[in-house]
Amino acid sequence: MNGSRASGPGLAVAAAMIGGAAAIVAATGLSALARPDDRAARLAEVERKLDRIEALQRGAAEGGPIYPRGAICREGVGLGSSTVERKLRAALGPAKLMSMAFEPSTPAGESLLAVNFRFETVGSYEDAMAMLRELEAARPTLFADSVDLVSKTSAVSLSFSGHFYCSTSARL
Repeated sequence: MNGSRASGPGLAVAAAMIGGAAAIVAATGLSALARPDDRAARLAEVERKLDRIEALQRGAAEGGPIYPRGAICREGVGLGSSTVERKLRAALGPAKLMSMAFEPSTPAGESLLAVNFRFETVGSYEDAMAMLRELEAARPTLFADSVDLVSKTSAVSLSFSGHFYCSTSARL
């Protein structure tokens, strides 16, 4: 046997150990990269939302549809559209409103009507992001169908299409 060259089962065992150690290090590194820093906060938020959904489903099973406070406009389409428009204009900040339109849609169930709306604004990126945060918190709940944010060199253009629901029933 040549003294400068190792061979045999010892080399195979050493190679397997080095390969296994490298695989463990790689898996640990990839696992650390795959977990976001705010993972615990995200999981807590998901759990809170699941608890809320389950509570709403239990309530719906007991006596018809129950919507969270502020989820739908209860005052009808006309006043609901006015409320949403007022909130959109307030959320604009320094951004310039280019267009805004509301259009009642077909009924969504026996006691709801979807109201489609769209608007376009031009302003700074920060103003557009602030407006989107305002829309997320708005009541009645606004659902986004499409959101386009386009850079215009020193400003951005924001086109938003979405809908919200209004009650068509006096009991909601």
